[in-house]
Amino acid sequence: MTQEKLSYETMMDRLGEEKKKIQRELKKDYRKSRKFVRANPEKGMVTAFLTGLVTGIIITKLFPGK
Repeated sequence: MTQEKLSYETMMDRLGEEKKKIQRELKKDYRKSRKFVRANPEKGMVTAFLTGLVTGIIITKLFPGK
C-alpha cells in the first residue's frame, strides 16, 4: 500500500510539473502571437480568416447537413 501511494504521489508531482511547463510554454507562445499580430495586423487578419475558413470546411465535411 505504501509503495502504491508513493508511486501515485510521485506521478501526481510529475503531472503537476508537466502542467506548469505546458502553461509556461502556452503563455510564451501567446505573447509571441500577440506581438506578431500587433506588428503585422494585416497578416494576423488573413491568418485568422483562413483558419476560420479551413475549420469551417473541415467541420462541414465531418458533419454534413441533411
